[in-house]
Amino acid sequence: MRKVFDDYRALSDEMLRSNEVRVPHFLDAMKKSLDRRSNWTFWLPYVLSLDVCMKCGTCAEVCPVYISSGRKEIYHPAVRSELIRKVYRRYFTWPGRLFPGLVGAEDLTEDKLDALAESIYRCTVCRRCAYVCPLAIDNGLIVREARKIFDAIGIAPDELKEKGTRKQLEMGNATGTPTAAFLDIIEFLEEEIEDQRGYKIKIPVDKKGAEYLVMHNAGDYLAFAETVMGAAEIFHAAGVDWTLNSPDTGINDAVNYGVFFSDIEFTEVLKAQIKTIVNLGVKTLVVGECGHAFEAFKYLMLRLIPPSERPFEVKSILELIDEWIREGRIKVDPEKNPEPVTYHDSCKLGRLGGLYEEPRRILKACCKDFREMEPNREMSYCCGGGSGFAIMTKGDFLKFRMETYGKIKAEQLKATGASIVALACSNCKGQFREIINYYKLPLRFAGISELVANALVR
Repeated sequence: MRKVFDDYRALSDEMLRSNEVRVPHFLDAMKKSLDRRSNWTFWLPYVLSLDVCMKCGTCAEVCPVYISSGRKEIYHPAVRSELIRKVYRRYFTWPGRLFPGLVGAEDLTEDKLDALAESIYRCTVCRRCAYVCPLAIDNGLIVREARKIFDAIGIAPDELKEKGTRKQLEMGNATGTPTAAFLDIIEFLEEEIEDQRGYKIKIPVDKKGAEYLVMHNAGDYLAFAETVMGAAEIFHAAGVDWTLNSPDTGINDAVNYGVFFSDIEFTEVLKAQIKTIVNLGVKTLVVGECGHAFEAFKYLMLRLIPPSERPFEVKSILELIDEWIREGRIKVDPEKNPEPVTYHDSCKLGRLGGLYEEPRRILKACCKDFREMEPNREMSYCCGGGSGFAIMTKGDFLKFRMETYGKIKAEQLKATGASIVALACSNCKGQFREIINYYKLPLRFAGISELVANALVR
């Protein structure tokens, strides 16, 4: 085994074999990433970010993994990006080809390739660094583009590809839940609502032509059922025409792990999701509490799918709940949530999605004691579950998540004195569940839909 980046592992040993020559394949894939005709997502900011960096260090002082690691150089955002830039200069610029030593260009070796592969899975692509960079250099974007290159040569985390996008396309969702099991879950949730609330509701499934199709993260049905139950209660209370869908109708999962590592995987999943939505004939897709799914449907879809092929509106469930509370369509009583509540800004919903005030208006309406976590909004620290990390645990990777990103969030939570941290993203919920257990924090997490449902006035 060749030397790798640090003591943790995001990638399997089989992907970092010492008997395979991969540098030429990597360079071929990188050449394609630099061609605007084949890189349809972020070609321009990508090449600009490769060409320019003042090495001022501004990015490092806001990077959660760099700060929490004790400022280890290997976690410095610009140092990580420089690993890519050295390859770029050496093989794709004429000064680097002629005078590599003068321009900071270096030959790519198999050892360096291994280190680079692991390095790009130490960054959650939260893009906090891009927000403060005086030149708008996007180190997170460089990381994502590097992940695409590695995927093109067969190097990607199993959790994101084989057990993620591949399973989702085959089974209809990333958890591999078949229709019969999905319908059993729905029946169970209906019974739970009746037991907890004292009244019956029917959760519609596969209803064609509904006003709203709600797509949750598939993991919510198994791990965060209170979120799914809460959403069902809210839609029922609002008296609107809505539905969930089962794998019988196609993809029934808002997840798209391709956002994290591959345009090819992203495109396949997105097109399958759109086909499902169009076949159901719904007017509005409501993205459940899932940050990266919101980015995929609300923004990335616009770059790939022409308007005529997506005849539906896209809204986050946060936007809809906020509208309904302000319009009086649903009524809530904050006295029903008397415990102190704080809120974590998901990177995808906040910095990348602009949803800052909607969740705060909702929580202030539904909770008696709302407290801000500092810093918040655009400067919120990533929890460490982003870019797929929340489901990556092999090679002591869970410890890495807890001892870096998790450490900062634990301190923030303690400072609020809150009993509940409200979360609007499934990956964040997975990460905070581990943070609370790892640091033995005296609080719990809750989805926003759960807190709203608890505050409903019927």
